[in-house]
Amino acid sequence: MSLMGSGAKTSGNYWIVNLVCLWVSQILVMAGFSALVPFIPLFITESLGVSDKGEVAAAVSLFNFFGTMAYAIFCPIWGKLSDRFGVKPMLLRGTFVTCLIFPLMGYVVPMQKFLAPVFPFVSAVGLLIFFRFLSAACAGTTAASQVMIARTVPDNRQGFALGSLTTAFWGGAVLGNVIGGLIIHKYGYLVSFWVCGLMYMCAGFCVLFTRDNPVRLHSVKSRLNRQGAAQLIPVFTQAVWIMFGLFLLMGMVRSIEAPFIALKIKELAGEGEAAYWTGIVSAFVALAAVISGVWVGYLSDRYPPLKILVPVVLVSILAHIIQGAAENLVLFTIGRAMLYAASGGLHPILQRTLSAITPKRKRGSIFGWSTCLNCSGIMLASLLGGWIYAETTINTVFYCTALAYLISLPFLIRGIQIATRRPKFQRQR
Repeated sequence: MSLMGSGAKTSGNYWIVNLVCLWVSQILVMAGFSALVPFIPLFITESLGVSDKGEVAAAVSLFNFFGTMAYAIFCPIWGKLSDRFGVKPMLLRGTFVTCLIFPLMGYVVPMQKFLAPVFPFVSAVGLLIFFRFLSAACAGTTAASQVMIARTVPDNRQGFALGSLTTAFWGGAVLGNVIGGLIIHKYGYLVSFWVCGLMYMCAGFCVLFTRDNPVRLHSVKSRLNRQGAAQLIPVFTQAVWIMFGLFLLMGMVRSIEAPFIALKIKELAGEGEAAYWTGIVSAFVALAAVISGVWVGYLSDRYPPLKILVPVVLVSILAHIIQGAAENLVLFTIGRAMLYAASGGLHPILQRTLSAITPKRKRGSIFGWSTCLNCSGIMLASLLGGWIYAETTINTVFYCTALAYLISLPFLIRGIQIATRRPKFQRQR
């Protein structure tokens, strides 16, 4: 019996249906995520009562660190399972399970009070971090969507498809940032937690209309029965390992200042308007990233990656300097939008390069590992950014990020040069 069910026999263009369904699904996922997570620093300070600068820095850093850690640990596992059982079950798991976990974050204060007589060491911040770890461990829909696209889309449309999917990520971020900012401003944080869960549930229903590649699924099942599970472990080429290193580097460089955006906006706009303006500024930023994702994805199908990468990094450096120097919301928003108009295309460039040097039969596990390495970089960035903020000022965080981009540029250039000159594939064991 086909793992895809009775609908396995489809036309060669079923990848278009996949792209549309995943595009809508990821808009909803990112809208739910962006209606909540960017505002967590404000939730920690306003609803959980954390006021000390060092404690805020630690709480925000650990929230992002453990969330990313869970994502990094479980993404390779979900990637391997997607190679064996298909991407669709992984997407359904990620959306429907996560939609139940996010609303629980809104009740960490009463939970802490309930648990205090038995577990006095449990804090509301600790419970918030625990639920973030749990939600990230069960998620992984972004990587799974990229795997399904990479595995079902023709090679000559990979850049377009991955770039289009990137627009869903950032388009959902635009929607979520606006919704989250308005809801929190008018109704409070608890409603935003429930809206996040509802959007994840709707995203899961969209996934029901997607189809996996039946040839790939049968091939994996046949090899598993014939050779054993150990034979499914991929043998990575040197080029793939180099790309993994670049994903680690870029995850760290791009994420140093990210957890503290709401706190910078709070300094510029004031406490009473912080959530509202965080949503508005983030929406403009995400809109710039939508444009970047489409444009860079289109260019990556036609030009070598280095011709796109260098100007993207240079603009990102300038954008961080502008944000660090900004003394009003207008200038900060311009710098933030510049950053994502440029750096929004960095991930598609690396994904397109990795896809080009990877056979389709290995893309599930390899994309899972690339996400793991990218998340590992984000984990390091969370700790580094928290340390810089605690020891200096919020503006210094942006200047240090600009310096990190500058230092990373020669490594990115040389790494892509070496990776694209190595043999594309390594024979499966």
